[in-house]
Amino acid sequence: MRLKDVFISELKKRGIERIGTRLKKVISAEDPIARMALYVANGKAEVCKSDGGLQHSFTLDGHFTNLPPHAYVGRCMTEILLSKEELTSHPFPYILVDCRFYDEHSEKERWKLELQVKQTLGIVREYMWDEKLIVTHNFGYGRFYPSAEQFLREKRIDKVVLLDPNGEELFDNTNAECFIIGGIVDKSGKKKGYTSRIAKELEKEGIDVDSRRIELRGDVIGVPDRINHIAEIVLKVVLDGKGVEEAVKEVQPPLVAKWRLRKDLHERTVRVCAGGKTFRVVARSEFDYFKEWLNIRKQDFYEVCREQRFFIVSDRVMERIKEGEWDERRRCFRLFKNR
Repeated sequence: MRLKDVFISELKKRGIERIGTRLKKVISAEDPIARMALYVANGKAEVCKSDGGLQHSFTLDGHFTNLPPHAYVGRCMTEILLSKEELTSHPFPYILVDCRFYDEHSEKERWKLELQVKQTLGIVREYMWDEKLIVTHNFGYGRFYPSAEQFLREKRIDKVVLLDPNGEELFDNTNAECFIIGGIVDKSGKKKGYTSRIAKELEKEGIDVDSRRIELRGDVIGVPDRINHIAEIVLKVVLDGKGVEEAVKEVQPPLVAKWRLRKDLHERTVRVCAGGKTFRVVARSEFDYFKEWLNIRKQDFYEVCREQRFFIVSDRVMERIKEGEWDERRRCFRLFKNR
């Protein structure tokens, strides 16, 4: 359940079916109800009893109507029907970006780290509100704390999950109060294992951390590693109730999907002997197999086949190949034995 869902539920409890606003950024938003919820949760507005000044409104499913609202979002000159404190009293997890290794980054890596944190705030706003993003470097996005340890102690948070590609257990719909993502951008290849170091340093301070890895069909390859992507996968699973594989596919850039395709495609090919040469072929329908769980396009599939020098054949031709003679010595099919 996202902040927007809680907002709608609270409005319905108060008998509000139509809500208006004079805030231009809300009216023009792609999802005005979600934007209203964010404004209230961020303390920039309240839900107020209608003063009769508005002649248009939005239904709770976001449709514009020329009917007057039952309430409006803004600064209240009338009775406050829903405040920030009431809306944000519902439990939502924190996303904490731990940047303790910031000084070990190059200038380019620091720029990329700041960009990813900024994009993570955009993701957090789709599901929760700004204060739910904690960052241990003052980029100006989310809420700054000098250290993860200080934040966790101040909030008395016990259930902590660290997203670590080397984590001992798999990530699933885990009930946690805080999800930690390493604020690490590694363009030099020298920071492998740094996320695991975060866990060790937290444990030295007496903080119990559950390290979990996000996998896609038994492998971390193909799981996006950008901070904002990891945050989005977590929130899709924890708040939207989606499976990990579904969440990864929805977030996965085609470039990352191609990394996994390169790894797995070889196992779906057949080695063929013909004219004194050997080569590998793959059925065209294999695209459908990979499309089920990778965010790939046909052009990506064809490109990877071309890179690997795999020949694409129809299913009918593949059947004929498999009906051919098996050459045990060369470990390949002899092409079209009975042609």
